[in-house]
Amino acid sequence: MLQQRSGWLTILPSGRWFVQLPRLVLKRSPKPLVASLGPFSHTKRIYAGLPRVQASRIRTRINWKMADDSLKLGPLFGILTVGEGATFLGNRENFKDITQSGKQWGALVYVFTPQGINWEKKKVRGYLYNNRLNSWQEVILPFPHVVYNRIPTRKAERRPEVRRALNRIHEMPNVTLFNRGFFDKQQLFSMLESHLEVQDFLPETKQLDTLARFRSFCTEHRFVYLKPVLGKAGQGIMRIDFKNDKWFLQRLKEQKAITRRFSNLNDVWKHIRLHVKQQKYIMQQGIRRARYNGKPFDVRVLVQKDGEGEWSVTGVGIRRSGSQSITTHVPRGGSIHSLSTVMQALFTNNHEQMERNIHDTALAVARSLNAEWTDLAEMSMDLGLTDEGKLWLFEANAKPEKFDEPSIRRLSLANLIHYAQHVSRLQNKRGIAVG
Repeated sequence: MLQQRSGWLTILPSGRWFVQLPRLVLKRSPKPLVASLGPFSHTKRIYAGLPRVQASRIRTRINWKMADDSLKLGPLFGILTVGEGATFLGNRENFKDITQSGKQWGALVYVFTPQGINWEKKKVRGYLYNNRLNSWQEVILPFPHVVYNRIPTRKAERRPEVRRALNRIHEMPNVTLFNRGFFDKQQLFSMLESHLEVQDFLPETKQLDTLARFRSFCTEHRFVYLKPVLGKAGQGIMRIDFKNDKWFLQRLKEQKAITRRFSNLNDVWKHIRLHVKQQKYIMQQGIRRARYNGKPFDVRVLVQKDGEGEWSVTGVGIRRSGSQSITTHVPRGGSIHSLSTVMQALFTNNHEQMERNIHDTALAVARSLNAEWTDLAEMSMDLGLTDEGKLWLFEANAKPEKFDEPSIRRLSLANLIHYAQHVSRLQNKRGIAVG
């Protein structure tokens, strides 16, 4: 007989694990009580109940499953980053938030690095967050059911030892790795071109490589964005516009847009090469976006796999350009607005349909990318919207930064845990959350 619920897991500094289980389950359980942990079924002696409070103890909600007198606990949710021991790198505030979401919804969350993996024993040197002491405690733990790749930079992800670790994790049975790595903009748009359901959303995108290709592309479109293939957060973006028989080039410098004017594309090319240097860039057809309160905006969408393993829209927010910026990124002067407010202002008679179109477009892009990269479970994307209501895909990010809207943030954290519960087959059938 299968029983599946959730209860409190307490890990003491001594190494003892206590789990809160119903009395009826305890009566029927073999003695001593032993649990199966992780995808490789590590065994661990378990003690029943809630031990007395100790400052250095770790406590989280955990899901449990009892079948044929065998107790399984989980899911084990591992955040993968880089760094030496407890000085690991990455967004620690984000890691703390994920830990708290695990505590609320039922998962043991810990941070680990490639150096901390014992491949032979299928264990890791993990770091559990203690919110009482505001510290990370080192514990040897079973390999997790789910590995959430939050390696913070492309440079770190390209290290040979990191790439080897990611490849090995990807090949491990019963382990879910998401997401495997950063997107490459050029590769991303090239792949999407073969998917009929999203072709209408793709601005023409080409590699920036030769003067001839650059001249042809700019002459055809007259409004072009240049983007670093491996860029993020708007860094390195340039904008080219043809107005009044002149070519205008804008780029960001110290949070402000610097504009240069040129009489011909040959001179534009020479100036660009000084700034691009050895970086790979793409050229992308510029789109004249709709404006809200006088400024153009992007539609930023977060999509994630949910507790059923299906793609869903977690939230949508509007990012409006700043007065001195060519991007909508908030640290560069952009501002945040609600989707419903902006859609009602611009599309009064069909704002609900526009919101549905945004959701449908984002899901179509997510499914198309997932067909190319099978280990995706979340992504954010920037969509452009014209005055006529046409949508365009500008960017997609496999490692989304946290959304500033509290409701989107809360749901995004919950979805991470629910998805982990789904793939580990350790869902809480009662849907209990503990605040």
